[in-house]
Amino acid sequence: MIYKKNKLEFDGFKINYLAKKFNTPLYCYSSKKISKNILNLQKNFKKINPLICYAVKANSNINILKEIKKFNLGADVVSLGELMKAIKAGINPKKIVFSGVGKTSEEIEYAINKKILLINAESESEIKQIEKIAKLKNRKVQVGIRLNPNTDAKTLSQISTGKKENKFGVNDKTFFQLVNYCKNSKIIDLKCLSVHIGSQIQDHKPYEKMLKSITKILNKINYKFEFIDLGGGMGITYKSGEKKLNYKRYHLAIKKFLNNFNSKIIFEPGRSIIGNTGTLISQITYIKKSEQKNFIILDAAM
Repeated sequence: MIYKKNKLEFDGFKINYLAKKFNTPLYCYSSKKISKNILNLQKNFKKINPLICYAVKANSNINILKEIKKFNLGADVVSLGELMKAIKAGINPKKIVFSGVGKTSEEIEYAINKKILLINAESESEIKQIEKIAKLKNRKVQVGIRLNPNTDAKTLSQISTGKKENKFGVNDKTFFQLVNYCKNSKIIDLKCLSVHIGSQIQDHKPYEKMLKSITKILNKINYKFEFIDLGGGMGITYKSGEKKLNYKRYHLAIKKFLNNFNSKIIFEPGRSIIGNTGTLISQITYIKKSEQKNFIILDAAM
């Protein structure tokens, strides 16, 4: 937001105009900023040409999904609702990846019916459930296996997903077993090795470590993955002077990785596309005075 002639503006619109037209509280998102963030990602990783699947969990507003679809992005979903919204927004099912540890039979069946690009499985029991449902439909299903690379993203413990104590993905031993299981299945078409090490990552080094872990796994296994899904987690700055993720260094690390493995890279960014594009417009309803301080009461609650 900026001030122009003492009037606060957002994306070229006066805040007072927006408040009167739509009432408050009101969330506003900048299509210009969304566009800038997407183009910045595409520009920085142009040489590896990744399939960018927007992580719908970051913001599932249908209008935002329609805006993102204009850039031919795919979607990373973790629930039936997110999958339905992505398809309703016009996102190509062949660019949709279904992630998450708790997929229900209903969700798996819907994903199979819609012929999405990948269902990224998190366990042996999930793969067997996918196989069971697909067999009933007499349909082959493209699947990824999520590896837990035991990589510390050096972020908050609550948003870390890539360490061995986290619930996400499978360890090396289980990964090898599942690859062999899928190779012998007539229903499961194993296409992808998937990882995701956490959120709000502002240092390229954990990504480099993650790629080294994947390299070790791939060197031990005789299997060609069409896709390597590197997840998301790319951080953004919230304060001036904060460290920015070095896209150039991450890009170079991926290029080095691809010198040995000819696979299509998938990204699942969420925050880095939408996190700095919105604002909340609210109005003061009351001023509550007390002995020690005054409280400003807004119509946007606490």
